[in-house]
Amino acid sequence: MDKARLFEILEKQDLSALIDLLDSAYDEMDTNQRRSVFGEIVEKISTSVIDGKELLKEIKVFHKKSLNRKYYAPFNVNSKNYMHIPEKTEEWFETLGDFLENSTRVVEQGEHLLAIKCFGLLYELIDKMEDGEEIVFADELGSWMIPGDEKKFISAYITSLAGTSTPEEFTKVTLPLIRRDSCESFANKVYSSAIGAANKEQRAYLEGEIKRQNIETKPRS
Repeated sequence: MDKARLFEILEKQDLSALIDLLDSAYDEMDTNQRRSVFGEIVEKISTSVIDGKELLKEIKVFHKKSLNRKYYAPFNVNSKNYMHIPEKTEEWFETLGDFLENSTRVVEQGEHLLAIKCFGLLYELIDKMEDGEEIVFADELGSWMIPGDEKKFISAYITSLAGTSTPEEFTKVTLPLIRRDSCESFANKVYSSAIGAANKEQRAYLEGEIKRQNIETKPRS
């Protein structure tokens, strides 16, 4: 294909034709190609208001598709292909990261009950993926593959929980996150986020359960 000639023709097209072409090109790309071509533009887009109810609907669809193995693409792993990540796996993590980011923005908008529902569904999927359920496929899988700042995501989740939950409800959700963080070298500092966000009653109940269940909250010296 003659690139110079192609762009001569493109320069003469009107905006609607170019948008249609971009739309078709986007659909033909895999996840990594989309990130490479459009990622910088997306990062520069000014934040807009997120429709929390619509986001929750989209996450419910994603959740159902994930449990129905729509993103599960197994292959026979060997010494030559063990590093291969299926496109459906890439797509799942990319979509998950986008949903976590948008759920964080819902927290920033003060819609805490909607945010809790969104985060709850997403972290249920993350837990299932890390427990080895057939959500996505790769030789090695983990939350380290989620694009974005998971520490920020979890902190936002906990903020909404602290603002709306009873001590028992707050602890029920945060304890598994703290336990999970302890298995990941405390990279997300979940315990600190929980203690910082909790009110007096939530903090006391959480600390009591941590002691009773003997859950580690910081690296051993």
